[in-house]
Amino acid sequence: MIKTRSPLRTFFICAMAGTAVVCLSAAAGPGHPQPLREGPAGAPARLADGRVTRPLRVDAAAKTRCPRASYGPHFYAPGRRRTVALSFDDGPGRSTARILSILRKYRAPATFFNIGENEAVRRKLVLEEYKDGFALGNHTWNHPDMTRLSASEQAAEMDRTIAETRSIAGVAPCAYRPPYGTYNATTLRLAQHRRMAVWLWSVDTEDWKADGSGSSFWVHRIIRIADAEGRVLSHPVVLMHNQPDGNPATVSALPTIIHFFRVHGYHFVKL
Repeated sequence: MIKTRSPLRTFFICAMAGTAVVCLSAAAGPGHPQPLREGPAGAPARLADGRVTRPLRVDAAAKTRCPRASYGPHFYAPGRRRTVALSFDDGPGRSTARILSILRKYRAPATFFNIGENEAVRRKLVLEEYKDGFALGNHTWNHPDMTRLSASEQAAEMDRTIAETRSIAGVAPCAYRPPYGTYNATTLRLAQHRRMAVWLWSVDTEDWKADGSGSSFWVHRIIRIADAEGRVLSHPVVLMHNQPDGNPATVSALPTIIHFFRVHGYHFVKL
């Protein structure tokens, strides 16, 4: 187990469980990548009859347009100048349309790490994300802890979402984010084989803890975390959510977060 002091919060703890890397709390300075353990995805999106959608048939031979991916996780936004990458997990959801509207208004690129079974229900939002130039990421089919799955089960989680995204947008996702921020050597190998770069994060807004509330307390808390942790990093990757049931506090906080990074000289990038 590793326990490291941080100038932002008290510490972060990463433990090895076999070949799995699990980081339970965080706060890292610029030299210490820190995946906080991400929260639950929430209830899945459902079809009009109340059912959760089933995955499409996976075409293992399908080719990808993605560039060759390096092995291992990335925590910081790409680019030589001061950059920031906004990322949204678990969608599409009830707040996705409003998030897209804000991003378009402020001309801020972003990456959406979607869950396959939610994409299948809200296909129009996925297509809107793609047509508006945002990056589509793979966040598995139904958000399991990948370290608890066999290699074939992990592959199926990735491939089902690749198939769903391809059926909607005509492209495969080139970025992958493991649910809860947990992964093992098998996860990394499977993602690399599918030409998906593995992206974690360096700033966690903990917006999922609002649990659907849009109160000023949660809005200010999300902004405070994003500002405090982001300002000490040259290339932060900011984790936010757009879960099926909606994240109104995230929507309300987003314009201020964008303004903060812009006035501090950051350039927004996709992953």
